[in-house]
Amino acid sequence: MGDGGWGGIGYMEIVPGLYRLPGVDQGVNAYVWQPRGEADAGGPMLFDTGWPWSGRGLVASLVALGCQPEEVRAIAITHDDVDHTGRLASLQAVSAAEVIAHELEAPRLARDRWREPPGTTAAFRLVGGIFDRFYSRFQHSPVRVGRPVRDGDALPGGWIAIHTPGHTPGHTAYYHPGLRTLIAGDALRSTRSGRLRFPMRLYTEDSAEAARSICKLAALEPEVICFGHGPVLRDAAGVLRKFAEAL
Repeated sequence: MGDGGWGGIGYMEIVPGLYRLPGVDQGVNAYVWQPRGEADAGGPMLFDTGWPWSGRGLVASLVALGCQPEEVRAIAITHDDVDHTGRLASLQAVSAAEVIAHELEAPRLARDRWREPPGTTAAFRLVGGIFDRFYSRFQHSPVRVGRPVRDGDALPGGWIAIHTPGHTPGHTAYYHPGLRTLIAGDALRSTRSGRLRFPMRLYTEDSAEAARSICKLAALEPEVICFGHGPVLRDAAGVLRKFAEAL
């Protein structure tokens, strides 16, 4: 494991078979599950797709790992926001990959518009208006979820869907018990110094629910956490437990 590169593209193998895709970047992470030499491992499976303008970098990252976009078999979505599903429709059209998302998130993915910030104060409305104008520059292309999931559903390659509502009602994290690895989406954030942060409150629809979801994730005792925003955290179980206890 470690940092390196194929075809001139830097990549990071987080645990065996799971890679962060550096071409997405610009403050957001996407990951691909592509175990080597395991016929039943369920790959290649993508976790989120990045910004609307992330297409070229996303494709370059996949190709550098030996995966053509049309070979992606599944795309697991944490939640429907412009920085996580911005390239979903186009990639799904190219690959015919099965889209995986929580059954509560599926109706949002099927709409033709992005969600609005949930804040109600004047400050929230002001900042939310700026975000809304930014969002409106990019079309939300409807996508049909081929595999709607619920909490605890098993996915290809040994992954499990973990319903983590709060940021959105259908927000879902993905956990691999064998690797003790969590893909947290926006249920959590991390900083460069390795500290955990609550999901962005401006775009969190139910903060109390989000706190309960963090406690739920802490009970899994993951050793590795991959975030939608921020660097990977290793030896994470104790750090997450303390963070959850302080909420």
